[in-house]
Formats: sequence, structure tokens, C-alpha cells
Amino acid sequence: MTEQLEQDTEFRNVCEQIGGTAEGAYELLIERREAALTAAIQPLDAEKETLIKEFRAIEEASADLAKILPARAREAQREADRLLLEGKHEEAETKMQEAQEAANAPATMTERQREISSRLEAIDAERKVAAKRIFEQWYSELQQVIRASEHGLFIELLDKSRDEMYSFQERHGLGGTLQQPFGFLIKDFHLSGLTAAERSEEWTSGNRWYKGRQ
Repeated sequence: MTEQLEQDTEFRNVCEQIGGTAEGAYELLIERREAALTAAIQPLDAEKETLIKEFRAIEEASADLAKILPARAREAQREADRLLLEGKHEEAETKMQEAQEAANAPATMTERQREISSRLEAIDAERKVAAKRIFEQWYSELQQVIRASEHGLFIELLDKSRDEMYSFQERHGLGGTLQQPFGFLIKDFHLSGLTAAERSEEWTSGNRWYKGRQ
């Protein structure tokens, strides 16, 4: 009795391991995909966030500068005129250059915003390229795992189980004849009963995946 219980426990453990293996493989593939995505996209997202903050800061600074720039220009001109009258020509020239730089600041800021916008578009494009590349890698791994599972189910389990059932029938003289078909140990329901019943969740999924394929 104890031996039978141990065998039953071992059998249940095997069944659970099979299901757990499939689930574990799927979770591992998802983890690998997400880790690759994070490694590829996180730096781009961080750069994007920094650029967006810079763009907004320039926008705010540009609005403030537009309010005070005319006054700064007038003040610089008055200071330059005073220096000229005092004969300080070089200092006056420097003051006028500073005024010109201040006047050019809005254009410089606008140009920087254009550069940021261009880089943001490039980041979005790079992000899509990275996501597509990682998807293709994940798909390849997923395909390998699923096809290995298909081989295990159809070839190693179903086909070999069918062959072994007929071999068992033959070895033990349990075959019937055409005149006595019910004498065969192995009936059609033994084979069909190995897989999930028609209209079951498993049957529906399998039919959906394989239906219409040549």
C-alpha cells in the first residue's frame, strides 16, 4: 500500500512538473524579453525625459527674456553711448557686443529647441527599432520552446505511447481479428482519449492553432 502511494505521488509530481515546466519556460521568456527591453530602452527614455525638461525650461526662459530684452537693449545702448562719450571706445564696443549677444539669445534658444525636437524624433525611432529587434529575438526563442514542446507532446508522448500500446497488445496476444474486431485490446477511444475531449479548452485551442494548415 505504501509503495502504491509513493508511486502515485511520484506520478502526480511528474504531471505537475510537466505543467510547471511549460509555465516556467513562458515566464522565463517574458523575463528575458523585458530585461532586454529595459536595457535597450531605459537609456533612451532617460535621455528623452532630460531633453523634454530642457525644452520646457528654454520655453519658460524665452518667454521671460522676451519681456525684458527690449529694456536690456536700451540700457546697453545708453551704457555704450556713455562710454563712447568718455572716449572709452573699446569698452563701448564690448558693451555693444554684449547687447548683440543678448539680442541673439532668442534665436539661439529657438535653434536649441529645434535640435531637441529633432533628437526626440530620433529617440522615438530608435526606440521602435530596439523594440522590433527585441521582439524578433523573443519570437525566435518562443518558437524554439514551443516547437520543442510540440515535439515532446506529439512525437515523444503521443506517437510513442500509441506505438507502445499496439506493441503491448501484440506482445500479450490481445489482438482481435477482422471477424472479431472487438477482440482488440486497443480501441479507437483509447487513442482519442489520450488527448482532451472535443470542444474542451485544449481541443479548441489546438484546433485554432492547427486548423487549415497544410
